[in-house]
Amino acid sequence: MIKAIVAFSLLATPAIAAPPETVLLHGRIITADAAGSVVQALAISDGKVSAVGSDADIAKLAGPNTRIIDLKGRTATPGLIDTHAHILSTGLGELYEIALGDARSVAEIVKRVAARVAKTPKGEWIAGVGWDEGKFADGRYPTAADLDAVSPDNPVWLENTTGHYGVANSAALKLGNVTAATATPTAGTIERLPDGRPAGVMKETAHDLITRLIPPASAAQRSAALVHMIKRLHEEGMTGFKDPSIGREDWEAYLGLVKAGQFPINACVLFSGGRSMATATKALTEIRQAKSEIASVPGSSLSVCGVKLFMDGSGAAPTAWMYEDWNHHRTEIAQGNSGYPQIEPNEYRQMIAMFINADIGIGTHAIGDKAIDWVVDGYAAALKAHPVKDLRLSIIHANTPTDHAIATMAALQRDYGSGYPETQGSFAWWIGDIYAANLGPARSQRLNPYATYVKNGIIWGGGSDTGVTPFPARLGLWASVAREPSGGTWGKTPFGAAESVDINTALKSYTTWAAPLIGQAGRTGALATGMAADIAVWDRDPTKVPTAAIKDMKADLTLFRGRVVYERTP
Repeated sequence: MIKAIVAFSLLATPAIAAPPETVLLHGRIITADAAGSVVQALAISDGKVSAVGSDADIAKLAGPNTRIIDLKGRTATPGLIDTHAHILSTGLGELYEIALGDARSVAEIVKRVAARVAKTPKGEWIAGVGWDEGKFADGRYPTAADLDAVSPDNPVWLENTTGHYGVANSAALKLGNVTAATATPTAGTIERLPDGRPAGVMKETAHDLITRLIPPASAAQRSAALVHMIKRLHEEGMTGFKDPSIGREDWEAYLGLVKAGQFPINACVLFSGGRSMATATKALTEIRQAKSEIASVPGSSLSVCGVKLFMDGSGAAPTAWMYEDWNHHRTEIAQGNSGYPQIEPNEYRQMIAMFINADIGIGTHAIGDKAIDWVVDGYAAALKAHPVKDLRLSIIHANTPTDHAIATMAALQRDYGSGYPETQGSFAWWIGDIYAANLGPARSQRLNPYATYVKNGIIWGGGSDTGVTPFPARLGLWASVAREPSGGTWGKTPFGAAESVDINTALKSYTTWAAPLIGQAGRTGALATGMAADIAVWDRDPTKVPTAAIKDMKADLTLFRGRVVYERTP
């Protein structure tokens, strides 16, 4: 009998947990959990948070082989997440194209093109990215004539920071057979000289006449771009993103790194759905194939979130689809220009119905108020017909939603787990001067209505839309609070302060609220027991410093699944 009791006692004794692999002590750890807990320390086991609490509670869990990271009073947060970032194309731009984001005049652009021409064989393409006429004193576009002066023999394409338009030189226009007789394509604009000849700037679908001729990046270049950007993201305390509008070649670069064990970041992708049912049907096949391919990789941090569609264009061009005409120079009216849809509206509704019926997620680019209404109403109708939950259908950018759109978003989130704005606070900063000029005084107040979202129970995902704006998430955090444009052409606060939110709310949009929008619901975005140990340690506490200081935060340490992937050299 005694032997039986002893045997039972041994069987009933729970196994002693192994000591954690890593502990973080002596910090201020903002967990971003539902209770808004702030703790001193946490423990990490098997890449996940295994305990949170006081220094005393966590320190006693450590074993002889536990790595102890002394935060020395520093603040840690969940690793930041960008819900809309063209990561691969940004990497290609940084590695292989002329950087124009800091150019402050057409003359500076021309100078940089001339420097590239000097070391490029005749006939080869020259590409640049990032210019913004809103940052130029005269506010004008660069033209073909400007570029011809330094590049008569090399075709040139320089993409605007928004990606919705760019400028070609005469050599590129000639290769594209773009002349005075060229018809303007549907959903596009060719800027023309008084005599009808193309001036060089090509917008929306019109730029396809040029960009389709540029040799595509190689597989090796795509992989190098991703490796480069993952390193850059870690340096900014970032551990997750969504890359929208990719193609099959891009996917192969992503998949290759995952299979090689070289993908230390959370990510999901949206395949480009094109502008018709035919292209959307092709995308659906690609998405299903990609989902099958990634499912065969155990423990992958990469997923396929669905498809990206374009309902309209740009607020900078301006070509986005509005109810009323765009402004010009802040107070003038751009008579006759209220933008236009990128997809025939009824065909768009057919496209989203096809994806929703197939249980595939959708992110739709919609900047103008009319476009946003069309998208949210389309989502609502399609989900009523096929009431699937948690597809995380999103409205990308959602710059100036109407009251109707806001109410519809709230209903979609409540009833279906869809209708999420994926927005960029940094639009008000990086392209804020051209936005303030084009929106005008009244509509500017509605840009990114975060405070109104909070009042209506709407959550959103923060992002950069890189390379439209710089990718560091700290800039989006700051801009969500400050709402200040980079140049101040139309004053320091052309967007007002009524729609500003506090830093704690902004932080949720890059952590807890963002994680489900990149396919990581319940796995990352908060530092709670059982969640991934994706952590950023900062040189300052963003919730305690003045708003202006948030912009200059530096990541001291970044962990992905419990492993240190970046440490700043003092």
